Amino acid sequence: MALHIFLLAVGIIQASGMMVQPEQIAKTVYLNDTTFVAYNSSTTKCRIDCADAETMLHKDFRSFQKVWMFNNTEMFSADDKTFIDSNRSLEFQVLNTEDNGAYQCCIRSTDLAYQSFVCYSTLLIVIEEMPEEGLNMTTTTEAPPSPSWNVVIENGDVLNAQPGNNYFLKIFEENATSIHCLVNEVDVKIKTSNSFPPPLYNDLLIESFNLTDHSGLYVCNGTVTIGNETSIETVSFTISQSWNDNKNADLLDAKVVAEALKSAFTVFSFFFISLFILSAVFGGF
Repeated sequence: MALHIFLLAVGIIQASGMMVQPEQIAKTVYLNDTTFVAYNSSTTKCRIDCADAETMLHKDFRSFQKVWMFNNTEMFSADDKTFIDSNRSLEFQVLNTEDNGAYQCCIRSTDLAYQSFVCYSTLLIVIEEMPEEGLNMTTTTEAPPSPSWNVVIENGDVLNAQPGNNYFLKIFEENATSIHCLVNEVDVKIKTSNSFPPPLYNDLLIESFNLTDHSGLYVCNGTVTIGNETSIETVSFTISQSWNDNKNADLLDAKVVAEALKSAFTVFSFFFISLFILSAVFGGF
C-alpha cells in the first residue's frame, strides 16, 4: 500500500481521472494475448508490458507519458497491482477472473503534449486452473522478463535499483581485471570481472536485485593495466532501492540478456564439471 501511495503522490498512475479520448488516439497496436492462472499469491506474478519490446527499447521510453486503461474506456483500481519502472509494466499481486479484459497502455512523448497517443492493447485471460490438455501455444503463463540495464557508475554515485531488475555495471574507466568488492565492509559473493558479450558491461552484475542482498555501500578494487604500468584502482558507490531514474543507463534487449546469462551458466557448469572430474581422478575428493 505504501508503494501505491507513493505512486499516486508523484503522479505516475492516472488517478487524477485522466482518460485518453478516442480522438486522441492515432492508432492501436494489438499485442499477443496473455493467459494466466488465478492466484492469491505467487512467486511468478502476471505482468503486462506497456508496449512491444522494440518500442520499450527506445532511449526516451521511460520519459514518455503513459496512460493505462481497462477495456478502452474504464479506469481500474491500483489495489493489488504495481506499476513498475516508470509505468512500463503492470504487475498483478493478486489475480482473479474479475481481472479478465483488455488492458491498454497509451503513450506519447512528454515534449509533444499536443501529439496523439499510440495505444498498445493486451487481452488478459484469467482461468481458475490449468486445463489438463495445457494451454494453447500462443498464450503464456510466464511473466515477461524483468528489465535489464547497462549503467556506468562513477565514484560516489548512487545506483537506483528496483526489485527483480538486472544491472550490468561499468565501474572503472579503463578495462579492469581481478575486481573485488566489499559490501557494507563485508566480503560477499557477487559476480565481478564477467565475460558477457557486447553490449553488456562486465565489471559487476547485480542479478535480480533485492533489498536484503544487494543494497548498501560498495567499495571495489580492480587491477588496471595501461601500457607497461599496472595499478590498483578503487571505486566506491551506493546501491539503494529506488524508483528514480539512473544517469548513464541504457535499457537492454531481453533476448540478448537471456542468451548472455545462459551462455555464462553453460561455461561455468563446464568448468566446474571438468574441475570435479580432474579432482576425482587425481584424488582431490
